Amino acid sequence: MKIKDKNDNLLAYVIKKNEQKKGKNFYTDSSEEFQLASFDLDESDEILRHIHISQERTIKKTSEAIFLQEGSLTFSIYDEELKLISEVTLDEGDVILLIEGGHGVKINGNAKFLEVKQGPYIENNDKKRF
Repeated sequence: MKIKDKNDNLLAYVIKKNEQKKGKNFYTDSSEEFQLASFDLDESDEILRHIHISQERTIKKTSEAIFLQEGSLTFSIYDEELKLISEVTLDEGDVILLIEGGHGVKINGNAKFLEVKQGPYIENNDKKRF
């Protein structure tokens, strides 16, 4: 599921555990600064060995992905004007990729999750609370 603002700007991707498909699936466009894919492969499948070549990139925002391992989280998604656009609840096995705008997170009981974001990340420089 894509969450967009009124101007059709992409704010977040939500990938529910039960919506993940067989095979290799990229949810993001190749032009996005941060990429997200799911893999559900068979024993006979193979990812050929490779290396990622050094290249310079321009990163304008700090995108982050949350992989919910246990529990439940409710995300409030805001546009660039800090207006609430959507609320979405993640359950065990769900993933959210936060691209633009702002967000808040409510912990619904105990929760265990992984957060991945591009760096370098310096909280005092990269985050503004509202």
